[in-house]
Formats: sequence, structure tokens, C-alpha cells
Amino acid sequence: MAKWMKIFLCGVLSLSFLFTTLGYAALTDTLSISGSAEINIPDGLYIVEMTVDGSASNLDVHTFEFTPYSTTVESTISRARPLWGGSQQAGSVTYKIRVFNNTDYVYTYRDLYYQSDLYDNGSVSKSSGNSRFSVVTDFPDGETVQPRDYLTFYVTYTIGRNLSANNQYHTLLNYQFGININSAEQARNAVYDKFLDILNTTSSYDQLIDVLDDKYNGVDYWRSNYVGNVGDAINNDMVTVESLFAGQLNMSIGGSTTKAWVLIKHEDLDGNEKTGDDYSVTANGGTAVGKGCEMTLYLTTELLNNAGGSAEVYAATFTCDRDSAGNIVGGWYLVGDTYQGTAPVVGYGGEENETGSFVTDRWVASAGTYSPCDSFSYTVASGTSMRTLMQTVDPNAIRVFQTLLDEAKEIIDNRNYAGPGMIAVEDAYENASKYYTLDANNNPVANSNTLRAWLCPILTELEHAVRVAQKEIENLN
Repeated sequence: MAKWMKIFLCGVLSLSFLFTTLGYAALTDTLSISGSAEINIPDGLYIVEMTVDGSASNLDVHTFEFTPYSTTVESTISRARPLWGGSQQAGSVTYKIRVFNNTDYVYTYRDLYYQSDLYDNGSVSKSSGNSRFSVVTDFPDGETVQPRDYLTFYVTYTIGRNLSANNQYHTLLNYQFGININSAEQARNAVYDKFLDILNTTSSYDQLIDVLDDKYNGVDYWRSNYVGNVGDAINNDMVTVESLFAGQLNMSIGGSTTKAWVLIKHEDLDGNEKTGDDYSVTANGGTAVGKGCEMTLYLTTELLNNAGGSAEVYAATFTCDRDSAGNIVGGWYLVGDTYQGTAPVVGYGGEENETGSFVTDRWVASAGTYSPCDSFSYTVASGTSMRTLMQTVDPNAIRVFQTLLDEAKEIIDNRNYAGPGMIAVEDAYENASKYYTLDANNNPVANSNTLRAWLCPILTELEHAVRVAQKEIENLN
């Protein structure tokens, strides 16, 4: 079994995250908790406790556990063989599950989710019956969990009396929640914030890279750098992406249930092999190689069911800096902006006249204006590609950058107080140093070939720090 499947079998559409002290429950007949690890409290909604409620009836519980960082439960049970001369009876066990919402969002319970192709026993029914294996929860769709609050619910597993005794039923079930959002823009921001968190968390970043590596078949190059949860996606890809995003692709925007469909593309967009990361994967005699690859997240809430048409798709690119040894320094960050655009609707593998996905390579921007800071804005022409957006050198951006550098240098040189603004200016000035040189008088000179996309986050940080410091100085005088 591939290593990514080992990771994700216990994470089907998981709404990730667990407490600072992690109790990993592994059970045989009765609950036993072993192992602990100190971790930072992450954002999200996740299971914190799972126990057998009472005792099992005519049923043997072999194992059950909740997956760390998720709302996914794995269980192996079988119906007990009747005593000599006795008749077969249905068997059942009820689990008590407690979740915690460690976010500022209200989460709504959506549904019980499973994928039959990942189970030993095939399909799972949500209603009981003599010839069925069923799983039923005790609360209705629409149940909410308030910010920083808990919810306890019960779930009953039943094996019908007509099913064979001692036949084990191994299940992976996800209790699917989604966030309540006020606007589409807030929803997009939540998804992109979560993606940045995925990239900057070692375990989730490794899972993302593993699924990209392991799906490559030695023939289809796109498999090595492309994954998504779109409707036509490969089941394994959908499992991976939904698990990583921990429920934040399921939303209620202004009371209307909305699904976010995303594609993640791992490729070099800025033309610089010293930014982003590298990959090299070999399978079945073929090799796929990428140097200096950014991570771009393409997002839409459209149904992608209009064959031959197009969909409104937002796109944002993230990169990272590396040292001389190739190690990532300072983490991943957004370059440029979150751009609105369109992409043709196709099948997941790029099949024309099919539906369920879209083509990232043919994504183009819609006309718009973007403002990374008050001092600078720029327009994007309709039809501009993502690669062009990432590789544009904008003289106006460089001019504003030079002005802010001069203002920051003046504040630092005339340092006569210690405050948050001064500290912020010094930090921003240092962070910007990769895009300027110092002249003979130790004054900064902006590099004339710096890409606009690279400057956007620097301009945001630098202008904010300078304005805060200037206000502090004004108040002192």
C-alpha cells in the first residue's frame, strides 16, 4: 500500500486537529489510551474523546480509534456467533464521540461520509436492516458547534442478523462539518489562509508532497504536480485534499450551503529556481522533475457541469525562499495577489467535452485592479496568464518600493525611541533586503529587475510599518 494511503486511510475528508496534549485512542474491547505528545493547539474542529457507551450487544469490538487531527473514526467489529442452538441476532455498539471547535467560526454538522472503495466490506447503509451493516448518528443535519465549544454525539453501528457471524467489518467514517461564513470573499480568504497553514506545517506539507509523488505513473506528467477535490477527481486525490483542508471546503455562506472545489498545481511560475521547492519522482521507468516550484491554489464554487464552457476561478500563488543548501527559510508566503479569472471546464485529466474539473494551464485573469498597499495599485488585463502575472517587472512598483525604503531608512537613522512601529520598520527593512543593495553611503537602492509579485507582500509589510512608526513619532512630538 502506498505511503500516502497509509496516512490518509484514517483521514477521509477529515476535519483535522487535536489538543496540545494528544490522546491517541487505540481500543480492543475496552478503551485504552496510550501515548502523548506536546503540540501547538491548531485551529479547526476535531474529535477529542471517543468511548464505548455502555457495552456491545451480540457484537465483538476488535479495534476502534479516532484519527489524530480529524473527525474520522476507524473501527473493526464483527457479529458474535450465537450460542449452541441459539438463533442469530443483530449486533450493535454505540460510541460516544466528543468534538471541540478551536476556531472563531461556527461549524455546522453536514453528514456522515464514507467511501465504499476504501472498506473491506463495501457499502455502508445509514439505516438499519436485517441484511445490512448500518451506522446511524443521533443528531440531525444542521447541528452547530459554537466557537471554542464542545459537542457530544452518539453513533450506533449495527450488523444485521442475516449477515454472517464472525465476518469482520472494517470502516472509515467521517462526521462531516463545515464552517459558517458571512460572504464569498471571507470564504475564499479562509481557504487560502488554511492552504498557507498546510504549506507551513511539516506534517501536512509532507502529506501533500507524498500524494503528488505517489500518484505519478511514469507516463502522465501532470500526475506529479496536480491534485484536487473537484467532482471528477480520482477518489484518492479527493480524500487527500478534503482531509488537508479540514472541513473548510464545506461552507455555509449567508445561510446557503456552498462547496469549494480546488486544484493545487506544483510548478515553477516565477522563472526562478531559487524560490519554491524541487521535486524528482520516478515510477515505471519514467521520471518527473520540477525545479523552483511554487504552489498555486485554484478555487471555484461553481458546479463545473457545463461541458465546453468555462468557470469563474480564483488563483493565488505561494512561494518560499531557500538558503544555499536548498533548505526553506522563513516559510511559504503569498506572492502577488488572489486573482479572479476563468478556466475551461474539462475532465480531471484534461479531457475535452467532459465535466467535473477545469484546466489550470488555460486559466486567465479577468480585468481588475489590485492594491497591495495604499501607495501602489496596478491593473490586470483580461486574458493575462498566471505565469505572466508572476513574472512581470513593474517600474511603478519598484518606484514605490524605493520611496518606502528611503522612509524606513530615515526612521531607522533618526531612531530616538523604542516602540512597536520602530521594531516593525527594522524587521520590514531587513525582510526587504533581498530586493535592494546598499550604495557607498549605505543607502538602499531598489533592484531594477525585482518581480512585482515578489514585491507585493514586501510593499504591504513595509508601508504598514513605516506608517505606524511615523504616527508614533508624530505623537511623541
